[in-house]
Amino acid sequence: MHSGTDVPPFTPSRQWLEDWPFDVWTVVQVRAAVTGAAADCAVRRFQAALRPVPDADVADGTDVHYWGGFTVETSPSADGSGWRIVLLSSGQDGFSSVIGATDDLVEAIRETPGEVRLTWQEMAARRAEGH
Repeated sequence: MHSGTDVPPFTPSRQWLEDWPFDVWTVVQVRAAVTGAAADCAVRRFQAALRPVPDADVADGTDVHYWGGFTVETSPSADGSGWRIVLLSSGQDGFSSVIGATDDLVEAIRETPGEVRLTWQEMAARRAEGH
């Protein structure tokens, strides 16, 4: 199990929460980097609670999952030392869906025994496809 200092929760900045340029057609997103000896187990634990989207149009090596209003894109980090996870959602509840997804990721990591590190990066909002 992990302490709160090992696996920090996502704390959104005011700027990120105000970045809603396309109204309900805005995709909000945050990126997580998961590293450490038990990173693979932590990511699999998180994915196990989600529904896979096997026919998603994404780069090779990227897995897409969905649950309760948010989408998760998971891929190995460029240097192979862990995982890059992008949590995203759109619509009127986009922010709350992404924040809920970050909470789910933190919980899965904290339940995973072994060494796991988590860092967050806010990403700029973008227009939802087709709008």
